[in-house]
Amino acid sequence: MYRSARLAGCAPRARRGPGSLLVTLILKLSLIPLVVWLATVAGRRFGHAVTGWITGLPLIAGPISIYLALDPGPEFAAKTGHSILQCTAGSAAHCLAFGLAARRFGWFGSLMCAWATFIVVAWAISATWFPLWLAAACAFGSLAATLALMPRVGTASGPVRIPNSEVALRMLFALVIAAAATVLSADIGPRYAAILLTFPISGTVMPAFTRALYGADATIQLLRGFVLGLFGFTAFFIVVPLLLPRYGIVVAYTLGTAVAIATTFIITRLYARLGLHRRPAH
Repeated sequence: MYRSARLAGCAPRARRGPGSLLVTLILKLSLIPLVVWLATVAGRRFGHAVTGWITGLPLIAGPISIYLALDPGPEFAAKTGHSILQCTAGSAAHCLAFGLAARRFGWFGSLMCAWATFIVVAWAISATWFPLWLAAACAFGSLAATLALMPRVGTASGPVRIPNSEVALRMLFALVIAAAATVLSADIGPRYAAILLTFPISGTVMPAFTRALYGADATIQLLRGFVLGLFGFTAFFIVVPLLLPRYGIVVAYTLGTAVAIATTFIITRLYARLGLHRRPAH
């Protein structure tokens, strides 16, 4: 089923005209600032952890995947979803590196550590095309390991005062990074393209601003929420490659969305019940 994609590493190729690339770019540049805005506004009311939780869900990649299923087609969208699933471990490593570094460095040092870790892990994991079950196991395993190794902090914070100027800056920086990553990915080889297309844009902007303005503990709360959201993201990109070629767009994306929401809810409740996020009592 994915024989041709194996030859290209972690990113499938397809013939796509300039119009198709332009629509993808416009879609991505529209969705990313919207998600950043939505997550930031939610953080105002519910705290940094909820900001991360929303950012981790497939609110950007999901609609782009639907567009890819329409053009170039379901087979290409399924292979792309498989590629994204395989590279999820890079996003998990990015979050863990940022969380560990946030206790020792400021926002810039933490971001450099996170970017370097993402590049190393994504480069390594993109060298071989994994079967879907192995890609899923690596994704879930890396997310579970990230939650286990993430520094523990106090309970999640309540409402946060985030000024409108900060919201606008977050959206602007997300837009710039998204534009650069999307444009560059169109002109390089498939392996580099896979790394750029799975680059954690929201996972860069949100933690960097949070570390700079609210401190290390708030950043770790946000990253923990982000990783919990990535469990739903992972579930979505397991269901879509499995169902899309056989059952079509409506069934694949409807069930993918339902499974993503259910997975995120279950993992979040389980994680809260286990109390792994709390700082141990002395």
